Amino acid sequence: MLIFVNNASRTKLGCGINLRNLRYRQVIAVGPHRGVAMTRLTFASVLFFAFVMAFMSIEPNQREAALGISSAKAQTVSPLNPCAAPNAINPTDAAETAWQLWVAATCPVNTRQYPFVVWEDWIEQAQMYPANPAAGLEVPNAKAAGPNATHLLHGSPLATLKKPSTIKLVPGLLGGADQSCNKASTPPPGQPNLVICEEVRLNGAVEDYIAGTKLWKRGGQTKAAANGTDIQFSPPSVEIKADWIQLSSIGLDCSTLPAKFFQKIHVETINGNCFALAGMHLMSKLQNKWIWATFEPQSPITNPYRCQVLGCTDDFGSTPTVTHGADTSLTPGLTALMTAANLAPEFFNYRLDGVQIGYFKPQLLGNSIIEGENAGVPLTQASCITCHSVSSIKSDGTDGITLLTSNPVGAPPALPSDAWIRRDFIWSLSEACFNSPLQACTQ
Repeated sequence: MLIFVNNASRTKLGCGINLRNLRYRQVIAVGPHRGVAMTRLTFASVLFFAFVMAFMSIEPNQREAALGISSAKAQTVSPLNPCAAPNAINPTDAAETAWQLWVAATCPVNTRQYPFVVWEDWIEQAQMYPANPAAGLEVPNAKAAGPNATHLLHGSPLATLKKPSTIKLVPGLLGGADQSCNKASTPPPGQPNLVICEEVRLNGAVEDYIAGTKLWKRGGQTKAAANGTDIQFSPPSVEIKADWIQLSSIGLDCSTLPAKFFQKIHVETINGNCFALAGMHLMSKLQNKWIWATFEPQSPITNPYRCQVLGCTDDFGSTPTVTHGADTSLTPGLTALMTAANLAPEFFNYRLDGVQIGYFKPQLLGNSIIEGENAGVPLTQASCITCHSVSSIKSDGTDGITLLTSNPVGAPPALPSDAWIRRDFIWSLSEACFNSPLQACTQ
């Protein structure tokens, strides 16, 4: 019989599926009762059979690439591999691509310990930019982080830039580390003490590009600006921003909450404190302007203003397609995708607020938690793609965050001079000036 042995590399995305550098080794075994039958096969027949089996074992889009065929519809996720991220945007339904990216990143890793999902196995942005660049870059191996690994939560850089007084220390409990988060800039009525912590995760493609181009230090960025370098991340690049609500700050005790609460929103204990995952931004370099999507759970407790200002539109995963705050149901297609990926039950209650693949349709996109309550940006002035287009660096080390004097929407603002270059929409590069993103640092 013909056996194909998987010699995949170590990289896993989720669901126990190895996704990178998939290779196959052919082994032909002839049993004692099949030797005569096997000798009747011509050598050409054996080769043909091996080719067909190998060809059918790879993804449909890979078959097309092998034959030099291009598909007009960028539908690249196999239903047999729901934890594989797409490698192109569906030109007729960007919401479908957004969900495919989100599901792939949310596939389970562990059920009873951190990291629970795929994106929690990516590095946090603070790990990419050392406090002492002169000592070099040492990125921790997530797989070797050990049993004490946890989230590296912090405040929203935009919130603390706009209003430094919002910085709030969250003391660690049970021996956990303290974390510097921030009070919500515009908390809802009844939650005046709301505390939100944030993290930004970079997948392997983002990590590799930053490390390989030396953009992890400000000196590398200033050199790029002086040379007029065109910073361009690779298509597999994905970043996720996650905002967590400290539940005790809104009067909730996790030990006394009903079971149904945990079925509607993802909750984790981080450094002894109980947090609910209330908002997620996702950006992926599947096109030059990236694809932008933002997600929230349907919860009047943690997300009372979800969809109320801009409305939420999702023509792939939501019934009805548009909502202005009312709960919606998942479509059969999205339900099937989540089920096949074996997502935890609470993630079936998360919804897409909207998706951007350009500057104008839609022109506005924001999250009621990340922009609204945490950073204090009016959602009528929020655009993920336009805000990120301002990420830039000057040849003297001045960071583009100094240019955020307003909330830009629509076409990206022009840079002040030729001494500036854009950083391909990546704001985490501001962290390369560890002690202050506002000063002109050169290390």
